[in-house]
Amino acid sequence: MKTKLTLTIIGVIQLLQSVLYAAFAKPSIEMMFNVGEEAAELAIMFQYALTPAFLMIGLMLIFSRNLGVEDAKKLLLAIIIAYIPLFGAFYFMASSPLTNMGLPDFAIDFVMFGLAIITYLKPKA
Repeated sequence: MKTKLTLTIIGVIQLLQSVLYAAFAKPSIEMMFNVGEEAAELAIMFQYALTPAFLMIGLMLIFSRNLGVEDAKKLLLAIIIAYIPLFGAFYFMASSPLTNMGLPDFAIDFVMFGLAIITYLKPKA
């Protein structure tokens, strides 16, 4: 798969997540977590704090689309490595009685991880 296309897809998804995390923080926390009012407020603030990280990652990937294959592969490898501990966190979140989350809630992350692996293994300019 073309590295430019993969970096564009993952970058756009990250940008969308940054907007959606900020726009729907309260309803998503109410839907995802079984916690009291104070813990829900803390989770909302944490979601607002994560928003710039998604924005930064998305912009870096979008701005890096025109890199050569070898440099693009390094970015894809960084994505792959970063997802490994994230999937561990997803497992603990999904198995916690404090959450209403399951594997389908992380489907977009599985898609991005899969795209990164496929493109890393068979990159095209």
